[in-house]
Amino acid sequence: MADEAPPQQIKPLTFKLRKPVEAHGEKISEITFREPTGADIEAAGLPVNIDFAFDPPRIEFDARKMSAMMSVLAAVPPSTIRALAPKDWSTCAWGLASFFIPDLV
Repeated sequence: MADEAPPQQIKPLTFKLRKPVEAHGEKISEITFREPTGADIEAAGLPVNIDFAFDPPRIEFDARKMSAMMSVLAAVPPSTIRALAPKDWSTCAWGLASFFIPDLV
């Protein structure tokens, strides 16, 4: 066990926004998310649902939980996430989805 490499640090994910939004009294044109933790899932809920009854499995977002998670991970108020353009919200959600999909291999 002493020879194991330390866990790889995940870089924050930054997305350019098609439409700027306000966060903490300032207009922002990009949003950065840190890697989630188990505590974040406990607080916001699991924002991605996977239905293995389909082939390939169906992936769906719980919009309320994903919005809450985005707010926590970006350290912005919920109003900032609610103000995102639909395409920006979707781009961010899909970018974050891989954190919540299990490695099954």
